[in-house]
Amino acid sequence: MGSRSMRNERGMALLLSIFAMVVIGALVAGAFFVGRVEQVTGYNTVWATQAGEAAEAGLAHALNQDPLTYQNMPVWTPASPSVMALPTITSGGMAYTDTIRRLNNNLFEARSVGRRMGAGGVVLAEQKLSQLIRIAKPTIGVNAAITVQDPINFNGNAFAVDGYNEMPPGWGAGDCPTGYPDPGNTDDKVGIRSSDKTGAKAADMNNINGFPTDTVSYDPTITSDTFRNFLDYTYWTLSSQPGVKTLPLSTPYNGVAPLLDGSGACDKTAPLNLGEPSRVVGSVVPCYGFFPVVHGTNSQTSFAAGNRGQGILLIDGDLELVGGFEWVGLVLVRGKMKIAGTGNKIIGAILTEGVDLITAGTVAGNVDVQFSQCAVDRAIAGGSTPTALARGWAQVF
Repeated sequence: MGSRSMRNERGMALLLSIFAMVVIGALVAGAFFVGRVEQVTGYNTVWATQAGEAAEAGLAHALNQDPLTYQNMPVWTPASPSVMALPTITSGGMAYTDTIRRLNNNLFEARSVGRRMGAGGVVLAEQKLSQLIRIAKPTIGVNAAITVQDPINFNGNAFAVDGYNEMPPGWGAGDCPTGYPDPGNTDDKVGIRSSDKTGAKAADMNNINGFPTDTVSYDPTITSDTFRNFLDYTYWTLSSQPGVKTLPLSTPYNGVAPLLDGSGACDKTAPLNLGEPSRVVGSVVPCYGFFPVVHGTNSQTSFAAGNRGQGILLIDGDLELVGGFEWVGLVLVRGKMKIAGTGNKIIGAILTEGVDLITAGTVAGNVDVQFSQCAVDRAIAGGSTPTALARGWAQVF
């Protein structure tokens, strides 16, 4: 009996060994599978994080667009779903594509699609983020061709100050999205507004035009804050925002004129390229839409003859125009403004504090100061900045 029982159990060791090997193999395979899943999950997590970072970079890129790019966009509607797509930016295996839509006059939505790219341009991960953007712009009270805190003194009779709203010469509907001047007087201003009743003489009034009066308008509400504090901005935040052109010298600047880069585009990085205000044969067309904020930081900023520009001109000290200077937009002077020589032309508006009775706001020589709401609006638009409405963003699926 015993020998027969032993013979029935022959081969069990082999079966047990095979079973053990199968179990051990399954455990090893399971461990490899779990490890592989965790590895792939880790890769996917890293790739998704990198794609999200690329999308965040895209939102930052959207915020750095020229404010005029935003201002010129039509409002998005279901009937006219206008969306502006920016070129795709690719770098180091990352890529993002931005699209912007305008929701109303000052509110925009930016969407950024970030991608983590693999070999051959294969998309390994993708993230979509959305952010609301508003246009923060300085609200500068412009109620005259010239606004001055102290008395304004005219030396001579070869000047003209006009508060009737006009388009800059040669500008058309494409230059002024807000439209042409009203045929009535709703958008006209006085020629000069001053917090001091003195300065201009009776003989000067023949050269001052405006509505409702062609004399110097007395306005006691004009204070230093008129030239320093604006809605959403102060003089200093406006002068210190990114992209401001700084003029640090006291010696007269020469060669201020629009300039093209090697590709034929407006060279916005050139220190003395302050835009193109002219609309004549030979003017630099690619710089028509460039309205920089320009900041003179010295105790005196002076321009030699034959210079031109457009935008917002901020002067910490005194401003001196020798002759043949053309500016379209806003001129804000913290000190006194001296205009001499011939051929000086300011189209838009001047705001100057002035410092004393004798030299504040001195206007001499042949100078033409013409109020233009269009020039003011375009200058303020150029000084605006796209700003995130909230600190965070939302993920889009």
